[in-house]
Amino acid sequence: MQGRRPQISVTDPVKHTEKSLVPGVSGSYVTYTVTSRMALPKYSSRGASVRRRFRDFVALAELLKVTHRGYFIPPRPEKNPVEGQRASDDFVEVRRNALEKYIIQLAMHPAIVQSDEMHVFLEADSPLGSNLQWQQLQPMHGSILEGVARLPKQLFGQDPAAPSPTEAATNTKHTSDLLRRFKELTVKEPKDPAALDQPETDLRNEKLVVDEFLEKVAAASRKAERLVSKFEELGSVTGDLGLSAIKLAKFEDTDGSRCGAYTDSATASKSISADSKRVGMAAVRVSRLSRTATSSTALALAPLHDNLALAPAASKALKEREAALLTLHAIEADLEKRRHTIIAIEEEGQKVFGGDKAKLRKTDNLKNEVAGLEAAVQAAGQEYDRVKLRNTQEVSRWKDSRIKDFDGMLDNFTRIMAAYEDRSLSVWLEVAEQFGVTRQDAARLTST
Repeated sequence: MQGRRPQISVTDPVKHTEKSLVPGVSGSYVTYTVTSRMALPKYSSRGASVRRRFRDFVALAELLKVTHRGYFIPPRPEKNPVEGQRASDDFVEVRRNALEKYIIQLAMHPAIVQSDEMHVFLEADSPLGSNLQWQQLQPMHGSILEGVARLPKQLFGQDPAAPSPTEAATNTKHTSDLLRRFKELTVKEPKDPAALDQPETDLRNEKLVVDEFLEKVAAASRKAERLVSKFEELGSVTGDLGLSAIKLAKFEDTDGSRCGAYTDSATASKSISADSKRVGMAAVRVSRLSRTATSSTALALAPLHDNLALAPAASKALKEREAALLTLHAIEADLEKRRHTIIAIEEEGQKVFGGDKAKLRKTDNLKNEVAGLEAAVQAAGQEYDRVKLRNTQEVSRWKDSRIKDFDGMLDNFTRIMAAYEDRSLSVWLEVAEQFGVTRQDAARLTST
């Protein structure tokens, strides 16, 4: 569905109250109706309408972060810690609009729109917290407390030191394996770029490109906001000038009537009044044109802000690949260490007649650990390759998307500016002609 706007809307915000853990205190939250009609086999052909609260959107974002490593996932709207603001109608409307934009951006991602996570979110009737399908999609998570409790057992051999294949395919920060975190901290990145294969080197260079793009697009976004602000201010000031000129015309009319209908003062006042009214009406018309152009310009320049928001997500996705490679190297180093230990023990045992039973038991345990580490290496390698492939595809997709976005943005922006200047010029030329300026003279004035 990339490039085609999905039929999704977030509407009908309803405020609810909920009991708090603190006696006598109640909280509040807002639910929204999420209506969708997706032209994909996975989804219902009749469409769906479900109610979701902001917490559900957060849960979706957190789930995609784990299950879709390596993809450039659009960022979700930020939380608002100020309770009073969350209850205001203006804030609810701003959030509703942001959530609608967010879910549409997710649906326009070719991989996310096909995911079970997105499907359940858009079409499961029951609240997500109690939905069985949603619960089955939740990945393994480990807490720091679990890791602290597990660490002594790992150090004394009571808990397998080797990560399971599922753990090996998961970012370390999402597991309870503190020992693995410590080991990954000790893994040194190769200083020689030649130690990395070409696709990995290219993607690391892309990370630098993304960081540079973030800097450039942030500056352009600030300038765009300033332009829109100045444009809005120009329209407001022009409108104020027009209204002031109209008020001046009314004053001259009143003043002239007091001087007598056929006096020189009355004639002069009528002339000033007529001229002021012409200029005032023209300024008001141009002010309206400015307001229209301002809103159109803000929409036209939206790709700058959208790509600015996506750039950090792209950078994080590229870091996920580096994290996956770090995990692979750490497990490989651990595996190599175990193999060397086995060889050393076996060589030492050959010197003892009949063998050393304690060392034989230790060797058997180490061989079991090696088998676990080999499975973990395979899982970590597959995960790294998967994330690397996603990174490669996403870099290409985002480049194509940026080209299309910015080409359209620049085309729309120039059209808006040209139309505004043309219509504004037409208004002022009309006034100039009323003052006796010919089209030829006006053309010479505007060409200089």
